[in-house]
Amino acid sequence: MRQVLVMMGIGVFAIPVMAAVNFTATDAGGGKLQIAYTTTDGDLPRGVALRISCGDGAVLDIAAPFVADPAFNTFPDYAYSNPLNYAVGNGHPLAKSTEAGALDADASDFSISMGVLDQTGNQSAGPATTTNLITVQLKGVGCPTTVTISADTLRGPASGVVGSVLSSNLPITVEVLNMCGECLKWSAPEYPDWVAWGKPACWCYRRQCRGDINGKKEPIGTAQIGATDLNTFKSAFGKNPTDLAFVSNGICADLNHAKEKIGTARVGATDLGQFKLYYGKAAAAIPECDFLHYKFWLTP
Repeated sequence: MRQVLVMMGIGVFAIPVMAAVNFTATDAGGGKLQIAYTTTDGDLPRGVALRISCGDGAVLDIAAPFVADPAFNTFPDYAYSNPLNYAVGNGHPLAKSTEAGALDADASDFSISMGVLDQTGNQSAGPATTTNLITVQLKGVGCPTTVTISADTLRGPASGVVGSVLSSNLPITVEVLNMCGECLKWSAPEYPDWVAWGKPACWCYRRQCRGDINGKKEPIGTAQIGATDLNTFKSAFGKNPTDLAFVSNGICADLNHAKEKIGTARVGATDLGQFKLYYGKAAAAIPECDFLHYKFWLTP
C-alpha cells in the first residue's frame, strides 16, 4: 500500500484516454474558498494536484475544518508524512507547496493532493463532476484576497488532473472576501444613513453612484445603466423617506447617498443629473465610484 501511495504522490496515475477538465473556484462566504470541476469527455480523473496561492496577506487556516468530496479518499502527502499507520480515508489533502509532505501550518501557498483508490488499493475513477472538490478556510488581512489556482507540477501534470487529461482551464483566479466585514468604512460620511437604511448592498456596487442601481448589465444590449435601473429610479424619485421605504430597492436610487438640499427626498434632482449623464452607456464608459470610503466592492 505504501508503495502505491508514494507512486501516487509523485504523479504516477496512468489512464489511457484523453479527457478535459474545467475547474471553477468561488467565494463560498465567510472567507471560504470552494473548488469544483466538470469533465467534458474522455476518461475520469483519478486524482488532482493543485497549487493554491493566496495574495494580499491571506493564508489557509490549517486549524479550520475542510470539506472534500468523499470520492477522493486517498491523500498521498499525508501518507508520506505518516508512513507507518496510514489507511485509505485517513488524513487530509492539504500539502506543502514546494516539497512532499502534509501541510502542518498556516500558509499563503499550499497544495491540494488527493486521489481515488478502491477497496483493493487499486486506482479508481473519480466523479465526472463534483460541485465541491474541496472547501477550505482562509484568514488574514486580505480584503478581498486574490486566489490563484494552478497545476502543481511537483505532484502531477500541467493540467492539474492526474491521469491522461491533456488539458484544463488552469490557472484560474477568484476573489475571496475573507473576513472583510462591512463594505463601507465606518468613517464614510454616509455610514450612519447606510446603517439606518439596513446597510443596503447596492451602495457598495462599483458604479451605483453613477446610476447602476441593480449592479447588472441590461439583459438586452450592452448598457450597464438602462431600462431596469430607470424603472427603479422613477419609482423612487421625489419620495420622502417614509414612502421611499416601500419602494423595492428604492434606496438604491439614492446615488449621492444624501438627502436633497431642498425638501425631504433622498432621490431628487442631484441624482437625476448623474443618472442622465450615464444612462445607456456600457460599463467601460462609466467610471467607478470613488473608492475612498469603501473597503471593497460588492457584486449582486
